[in-house]
Amino acid sequence: MKIAYLDGRRLYRVLYAGIQNIMDRQDYLNKINVFPVPDGDTGTNMAYTLMGIAERMRTHLSLPLGDLSQEVANAAIDNARGNSGAILAQFFQGFAEAVMGKAKLSTTQFAEAVSLASQSAYQALSHPREGTILSVIKTWAACLKDKAHHYRDYLTLMEASLAEAQEALRRTPEQLAVLKKAGVVDAAGQGFVDILEGMLHFIRSGNLRHTQKLELSLVDALEQEDVHPDDLNLDFPFCTECVLTGEGFNRQAILAELEQHGDSVVVAGSPQHMKVHLHTLEPGKVFNHLRSLGQLSQQKVDDMRIQKKAAADPNAIALVVDSTCDLPDELFDRFQIHTIPVRLNFGDDEFIDKITISGDEFYQRLLTDKHHPKTSQPPLGDVRRIFKFLSSHYSNLISIHVPRNSSGTLQGIEAGLKEVEFKNKAVFDGFSLSIGTGLIVIEAGAAIEAGDSFENVVRRVENAVQNTEVFIGLDSMDAVFRGGRVSDKKKKLVEALHLNPILTMNKNGFVESAGVTFGRRNKFEKFTRFVLKKIGNRAVKRIGVVHAVNPEAAQVAVETLKSHFQNVSIYQSTVGPALGVHAGRKAIGIAVQFA
Repeated sequence: MKIAYLDGRRLYRVLYAGIQNIMDRQDYLNKINVFPVPDGDTGTNMAYTLMGIAERMRTHLSLPLGDLSQEVANAAIDNARGNSGAILAQFFQGFAEAVMGKAKLSTTQFAEAVSLASQSAYQALSHPREGTILSVIKTWAACLKDKAHHYRDYLTLMEASLAEAQEALRRTPEQLAVLKKAGVVDAAGQGFVDILEGMLHFIRSGNLRHTQKLELSLVDALEQEDVHPDDLNLDFPFCTECVLTGEGFNRQAILAELEQHGDSVVVAGSPQHMKVHLHTLEPGKVFNHLRSLGQLSQQKVDDMRIQKKAAADPNAIALVVDSTCDLPDELFDRFQIHTIPVRLNFGDDEFIDKITISGDEFYQRLLTDKHHPKTSQPPLGDVRRIFKFLSSHYSNLISIHVPRNSSGTLQGIEAGLKEVEFKNKAVFDGFSLSIGTGLIVIEAGAAIEAGDSFENVVRRVENAVQNTEVFIGLDSMDAVFRGGRVSDKKKKLVEALHLNPILTMNKNGFVESAGVTFGRRNKFEKFTRFVLKKIGNRAVKRIGVVHAVNPEAAQVAVETLKSHFQNVSIYQSTVGPALGVHAGRKAIGIAVQFA
């Protein structure tokens, strides 16, 4: 059908059609993603960004075109994920600035706005590269501007400009060697062409496929050819993002500063509302700097090393935990364990557990900050995004988490998983914490590594949950008191009687007292002997020991346990911030998994 102008409602329909088309192509885009890093998530990131736009547009259908365009830009900034999402956000911001105050756009006005949006997208990057989505956008914008004076209706204009965008996409392997080596076009550029093709289909047919949710049907990733190179060196492994809100931000100054911390830097948005994206080695330092400029929200960090490994060599079963699980780092790598981090706050300062605040930083701040930290469950959007990524690389899912009765995390995990399809999926309440959850995860990882069926992995996890116990020996009552879990009166009584409380997780998922030892001298040796009495004559399969900045006491516990269980594997790690909030400094944890 011929369209002579775009108004707000037509812009919604055309853009919605383009968004719907990319949803159908999400898995394919993930599979051809090799630049800037082959982490297999370009389709997921573009889809997440565009889904946020679609949801925002639905609630603003009555707005004039200029106002609706600004809502689109705001939604893109708030929901942008990855390099491609941030570039799209800046494109839509540039378009919104170009059409501000307009109710309708002729073809020539549209072409001019797209041209300005293309220039704006380039300005968002510290080092824009040709052979990417930017080249496709630039070519499409140039064609629009060249032909808009000759084509007064959008149908013929979009047909002609789409052909140019498709040709630009075909040229991307000649512009980027990594694409040519992998035998693919740029994934984000392909995604942009997919959007244009969806828009043109609607203009031709007038048929808009309305759906309650823009979702993707699962494609078996294991049947698709791997195109991800193995020789990439990830010097900056953490894909780091946030929204920065304030006044008078200087994009170029922020770009220059962030260049000192990593690469793939994109800063998109307005001087008051920006999406920041970069790849870095130290996301915590990046967030600390940005926090000095304005208010941070929607902090997100992905470890691209794990994503790359999943994309290039996936297991049949994805193994997922939340960050309350404590294990040695080498086991996370060995078993390809994917972690959904909880959030942590000292007053108004928010951190991503184990990512933007290290254990050492956390325990030092626990000494000096007037605010006692609080934990909160992972944002639902982050949970959904992680599961969507995994669903494009794995056919099955095992997910093990902190108890429902101790945290809202498990409920959030279940909610985020509802809209994501796997062939088989099982979510477990671990009825444990810290290294106790870790021992359960080791059993799951070992079963997956051995090639067990999904059903057998589930059985082994169920048995591990039933046969794992965890004990936490506190150094003091300070953390549980500051966290509001015990009264001042009870704290003073425990201290006056020189009692050493020992906590455990019961099989209903509640933290409770396991008992006490007496006398402050050698308290952790007494704690270890207490655990040995609890073990009794039962056959032991695995043991785990963790500490909160108390390595000497932990090592003594390990040596004592080794003397009793010479043929049992004993795993050592540290108490992460999520448990450290409640256990405090110097705490020791021992978990036992029975045969």
